[in-house]
Amino acid sequence: MSDVQLLFVVLAALYLWECACWLRRGSVAFVTWLGRDWRAVHPGALAGNPNGGFILAAPLPPLGTLLIANLLPLSLAPDGVLAFVATNVNPGWRPAQSGCFVRWDNLGTVRVRGKKLLINDELFLVAGTSSFARHLEAELLRLGKLKPAQRESAIAEMLRGTFDGPGIDSQLREYRTRGSAVCRLANALFLYLLIIVPGLIWYFGFGPVSLALLFGLLVLTIATATFFCRAHRALYPNASDERFTHTLTIALAPSSALRAHDALSRPLLENFHPLAVAKQILPDKEFRPFARRVLLDLRHPAQPWTTSEQPEVVATEAYSRYILLTAAEGFLKQHGLAPDQLGQAPAPADAACRSYCPRCDAQFTTLSGKCADCGGLAVVALRRDAGS
Repeated sequence: MSDVQLLFVVLAALYLWECACWLRRGSVAFVTWLGRDWRAVHPGALAGNPNGGFILAAPLPPLGTLLIANLLPLSLAPDGVLAFVATNVNPGWRPAQSGCFVRWDNLGTVRVRGKKLLINDELFLVAGTSSFARHLEAELLRLGKLKPAQRESAIAEMLRGTFDGPGIDSQLREYRTRGSAVCRLANALFLYLLIIVPGLIWYFGFGPVSLALLFGLLVLTIATATFFCRAHRALYPNASDERFTHTLTIALAPSSALRAHDALSRPLLENFHPLAVAKQILPDKEFRPFARRVLLDLRHPAQPWTTSEQPEVVATEAYSRYILLTAAEGFLKQHGLAPDQLGQAPAPADAACRSYCPRCDAQFTTLSGKCADCGGLAVVALRRDAGS
């Protein structure tokens, strides 16, 4: 293998690594290749660990779009905040959670160190991104300054805000306007490296065209970094540290420049609930099963519901989940979906099935029992057995 061929192999490997995105459990990625047909992607179990997994963005032109939405990793109540949520938007197990509880009266310093959120200099939770960690920091500081009566309404308003459909649409329009040039440049760079560079090297040899090819590469990467910086400043004016890091990396590394649009889109909707994002972009045939899974998990989360039996911890989780469920059901009703109809019992899979798990829809041949996959959640009789 020649040095030029080895260079292309290394570049291809780096590019595939850039296409891989780490997704924490509690988050959902929404990906599209041609910009029309979106699909929801959850952290994979094969390439990952109990806290998350890798997903792959569309590697070929037009390179597609990648969005990430997060489940709020906090339970909020007028008396305190808990670093644990019983719900899980992903199929399977919950992510690891600290279960730390802090009363608002004891909320001292709140700081972010990378993706880590620290309260009173103790690790409280690890967020999916540093920008999401800063968002949580700002919300905790804001809520901590309020009186309990004010805090109750502020928590409800905050959770309802994660279902802001018009806000999601506005962000998407802004991204399409600001990020279109970055996406076009990334596609141009891909075609340049995949077709133009190999073609010129094959026809003229590497030596005679090396400087010209390097100049073309620099023009494209620096242009991509410049447009990325402008778009990032417009979309995320307070994220100066991420902007500097990404801009420098894009300017110096062609593999990063090829995925510059991903770095621009990934944080776009991270403060919104996955259910709200799914409603705005998924087709109805895919949204309904997604919404049903989220609704059932909110109503019947897997056990245990908390990491402690302390009354204030149990009350905080229950209160926060109730407010979130109310917001989710209100969102569904607003879009013409009846939550009770969406969450109704399934039809029996066969004549032997007599009960089902109210969370995961697994069916059983006995009228009583527990679902081991949902932490021992009690099963419920199927509709035909309801009167027996």
